[in-house]
Amino acid sequence: WAAASLAEVREIRSAFGGTVNDVVLAAVTRGFRDLLDSRGELSDGLVVRSLVPVSVRGRDEQGMITNRVSAVLANLPVGEPDPLRRLALLREEMDELKQTSQAVGAEVLTGMLGLAAPTLLALGSRAAFQLPQPLVQAVTTNVPGPRLPLFLLGRKLVRIYPYVPIGNNVRISVAIFSYLERFTFGITADYDAVPDVRVLARGIRRGLAELEDHPHG
Repeated sequence: WAAASLAEVREIRSAFGGTVNDVVLAAVTRGFRDLLDSRGELSDGLVVRSLVPVSVRGRDEQGMITNRVSAVLANLPVGEPDPLRRLALLREEMDELKQTSQAVGAEVLTGMLGLAAPTLLALGSRAAFQLPQPLVQAVTTNVPGPRLPLFLLGRKLVRIYPYVPIGNNVRISVAIFSYLERFTFGITADYDAVPDVRVLARGIRRGLAELEDHPHG
């Protein structure tokens, strides 16, 4: 698990541009970078190919619960040592993928009906399982959760940690879920392939900290 405050992510976005999704993807990229570096597998120009679900709702559909969701295959630039450059590369890539509609598995995702936020967490894995497996090394999905506190029997729900399943050749999935003023990262991994998954979790926190502490231009 890993966690971050919404204020922290918004501060980074305000300082360096991009979207909230770009910022959390940059943090996840740092996590994968640390994981590969600890294994001695890091090299210049290396990327991790991740399936990333994205919204294809129009402006008039913002805030609505619909099934207008597709996915892109994003190259997380783990080989880039500079955190600001990693964020810039991700921002450029995600903008280009969305603007040119280079979405994959759209029929897999948009064909599902009645999707609510918890269901959306599983979309990345479902789409990944139906793609040629060499194309996908990981799944990273960011889902906005409730902005109002939830209660059960008078007790306030304090925190939610998301879970996304793995399968086939996808050995790692990272789910990001926002609730109130906090992001939580839920990392699922195949233990035999990724016994060092805690390195990835710690790297996500480092990725946010290095951006927050970086001098603003």
